Amino acid sequence: MPAGLLALTQAALLEHLDRDDPAFALRRLVADASRHLGLSCGLLAIAPDGQPRWTTGVVPDAAVRRGTPLAGRHEPFFEDGFCWLPLWRMGQSVGAWLVAADPGDDIHQTARVLQPLLQTAACLLLRDQSAAAGRPGGSQAELIRAALRGTGTFVWEWDIRSDRFAETDEGFAQLGYPPPEAGATQRDWDALIHPDDLAENHEAYLRHARGEVSVYESAYRARAADGSWRWVQERGRIIEWDAAGQPVRLVGIQADITEHRAAQEAAAQAAARLTKIASHVPGMLFQFERRPDGSNRFPYVSERCEPLFGVPAEALVADATALLRRIDFTDRTLMLDSIEASMRDQTPWQLSFRIHRRDGLLRWIRGSATPQMEADGGCVWHGYFEDVTEALTVEQAHQQRAAAEAANRAKTEFLSRMSHELRTPLNAVLGFAQLLEVDGAALPPEQRRRVTLIREAGEHLLEMINDLLDLTIIEAGRLALQTEAVALDALVDDCLAMVLAAAQQAGVTLLHEPLPALTVQGDRKRLRQVLLNLLSNAIKYNRRGGQVLVHCVRLADGGVALRVIDSGIGLTEAEIGQLFQPFNRLSQAHGPIEGTGIGLAVTQALATLMGARIEVQSMRGSGSTFSVVWPAALVGPAGA
Repeated sequence: MPAGLLALTQAALLEHLDRDDPAFALRRLVADASRHLGLSCGLLAIAPDGQPRWTTGVVPDAAVRRGTPLAGRHEPFFEDGFCWLPLWRMGQSVGAWLVAADPGDDIHQTARVLQPLLQTAACLLLRDQSAAAGRPGGSQAELIRAALRGTGTFVWEWDIRSDRFAETDEGFAQLGYPPPEAGATQRDWDALIHPDDLAENHEAYLRHARGEVSVYESAYRARAADGSWRWVQERGRIIEWDAAGQPVRLVGIQADITEHRAAQEAAAQAAARLTKIASHVPGMLFQFERRPDGSNRFPYVSERCEPLFGVPAEALVADATALLRRIDFTDRTLMLDSIEASMRDQTPWQLSFRIHRRDGLLRWIRGSATPQMEADGGCVWHGYFEDVTEALTVEQAHQQRAAAEAANRAKTEFLSRMSHELRTPLNAVLGFAQLLEVDGAALPPEQRRRVTLIREAGEHLLEMINDLLDLTIIEAGRLALQTEAVALDALVDDCLAMVLAAAQQAGVTLLHEPLPALTVQGDRKRLRQVLLNLLSNAIKYNRRGGQVLVHCVRLADGGVALRVIDSGIGLTEAEIGQLFQPFNRLSQAHGPIEGTGIGLAVTQALATLMGARIEVQSMRGSGSTFSVVWPAALVGPAGA
C-alpha cells in the first residue's frame, strides 16, 4: 500500500464520525487523494436506479449525461482518458472512482493499489445512498468497521472519566490476544505498550487535550501475544467535553503499521548505505532532472559535491544553476547542447568540461549519466562526475612522449642513413687528397697547401660523421659490444702514443703516473675510443705550455677511477650540467677550436653501455678532471 493512503482513509472516516455527513467526507477524500497521488481523481455517485446522483473532482460530463455508464460492470475499464473503478457494496453498484490514466497503464494494478481507498469510498457511498433513499444502511459503527476491516484498522471509543474502552476487541485480536472479559481500560492497554514509548504516547494525548493540536496522533510499539513488538498507529479526536471544559469522550482509529515501518526502516537503511558508499567514491553521484517546463534541478547529489566543485551539496540541490555558473564559459553551450541531445535521442550522456572552483583552481571534470523519460514528459539522469585533471595531464604527457619518441626514432634513422651515404663520397675525396699529397713534389707550394687543407677538412668531417653514426647506433640500441678483460696500463700507453703528436703540436705536455696492474671488463675498441676522446679534448681545450695528467686510483668501494686531468680553461657549473648534450659546444660554439659537440655524448653513452660512468670536476680557469669509473664488479687484477 503506498504510504499515505491508509492515513487518507482514516481521515475520511474520522470526518464522517465527526459530522455524520458521508458526502462531505467523500468530497474531502477525493481532493486529498488527488493531491497525494498527483493525479486527477473523481467520484460518481449512483442512485439505486442506476442514474447518477452527484459527482465530485474531475468527472467527464458524458458520465453524467449517459445515465447508466456502470450498469453491470464490475472490472476496471478505460474510457474518456480515465481509469474507471466500479464501486460495489452489498451486491449493488454505488458509484465509480475515476483516476487519470493512459490506455497503456495496468488498470488492474491501479485497482489493487487503491483498494483500501476504494473500500472506504464504497462504504461511505452506500451510507450516502441509504440516507438519500430514506432507508437504513446499517449502524454507523457497523459501517465504519466494515470499511476498515480490510485495511487492518479498527475504531475505538474511550470514556475518559470511567477509563473504559468500547470496541477494542479487534485491537487485541490484531496482537493475538482474546477480548478482555471485563472490558479494557487504558491501564490494560498501557501494559502492552513498550516502556520506552509510554511517556511519548501519553504526551501526545495531553497535547491534544490542551488544544495544542487538533488531532491526537501517536505511533508506538505494542507487545503481541507471540512476544514480538508490533508498531501501532493511533489517530483520534475528543468529541465531548463536560461543563468544566474537561474531556469526556475520545473517538479514534488504530492500525497495525509494522510492515509500513519496516519498509520505512529498510528505505532509511538503503539511503544510509548509499550515503556511506557515495562518501568513499572519489567522484560525485547525482540525479539530475529536466522538468516538462524546461527547468532543471538536482534531486540528489552525494557529499563529494563540495570537494569536487567547491559548491555545497545543499546549494546545488536548491539551485541547479550553481553548477552551470562554475563551468568555464566556453564549455557552457557544449554542456547544454549535450543534455538536449541525450534527452532527445535517449542516449547515454558523456562530457568532459572545465570548472572554476571557488579556490581559483581550474579543473577538468568528466560526467556520464543514463537518461530515463518520465510519464509527464520530463527526463531524469542518474550518473557520476569525476575529476580527471591529473588523468588528462598524464595522458597528454604520454602522447607528447610518444610523439617525441617517434620524432627521435625518425631523426636517428635519418642521421644513420645520411652518415652512411656521406662516408662513401667523403672517403673518395680523402683518398684522392692523400694521393695528391704523395705526388705533391710536382705541385707548386700553394697547391700543396690547398691539398693539405682539403685532407684535414675531410678528416674533420669524417670524424664528425663517425661520431654521429656511433651516436645514432647507440640511441637505436644496435651497438654490439665484444666484452673482455682489458688491461688499463696497456690501454693508456696505446692512447697516449696516439695523441702524442697532437699534444706536441699544441704545446701540451703529457704526464703519465704508473698505473696499478688492473683489468676492467669492457669492449677494447670502445674503451680506447672513450679514452682517446677524453685525451683529445684535454689537449684541444688546454693552453700552450699546459699539462695533461693520466692516473688511476682505487676507490673505497673497490671500484677504479681512471682520471684525465688538464690545466685548460675549465668549465662553469652550468656548463657541466649541459656537457653531455649532443651538438652543444657550450662557450666554444663560436670559438676558434674546432669540434662537433657529439664526442662527449658518445663517450658517456659508450661508458654507460659498458657498465662504467663518466664523472666531471671542473672550475672555470682552473682546468678539468674527467674520470671513467668502473664498479668493483667490473675490476680485476692484471691478466685476469
